[in-house]
Amino acid sequence: MNNYCINLKKRKNKPYCKLKNKEIPFSYCQECDNKEYKKSGYKWKSPTLTGQSNNSQISKNMQFQEKTPPKKVKIRRKSNKLANLEEKRYSVFSNNTENCYLCNSTYKLTWHEIYAGKNRQNSAKYGLCLRICLDCHSREQENSQFNNYWHKQGQLYWEENIGSREEFIKVFRRNYLK
Repeated sequence: MNNYCINLKKRKNKPYCKLKNKEIPFSYCQECDNKEYKKSGYKWKSPTLTGQSNNSQISKNMQFQEKTPPKKVKIRRKSNKLANLEEKRYSVFSNNTENCYLCNSTYKLTWHEIYAGKNRQNSAKYGLCLRICLDCHSREQENSQFNNYWHKQGQLYWEENIGSREEFIKVFRRNYLK
């Protein structure tokens, strides 16, 4: 159970009240009339007492509010251009998209774009992808030797079949053949 007001935050290791928008001593928060506690799905507002402190008045002043459902976040849809690009992915390194390129498995196949991050779409656009199973993908995704090897292979393919080194650097923003 949280014993602190939901409006009390920490800034620079000091108590900060969101209601007052300023740093406060902790004792001010304990005396505040606008305290709100989060308690097992309900918000409880502290009672405002007018001189009397008997239990009947406390129970009358307690305000239980039902838990509000979480906001529905609309998932951003992929653009038609991106959806088509991902649907039409292919590999220039292998024609076989039914088996894993590394272990020849047919179970849970996925696409591995050789150039990740902001170059992921460029990898899909130019076919610089590998069809591999999820086990190989999770094992090799963070392997720097694996990634360096395929970055170089992708650049070599580009220079032989698509364009020059300057064009590659313009698209992928890096030279992997040093």
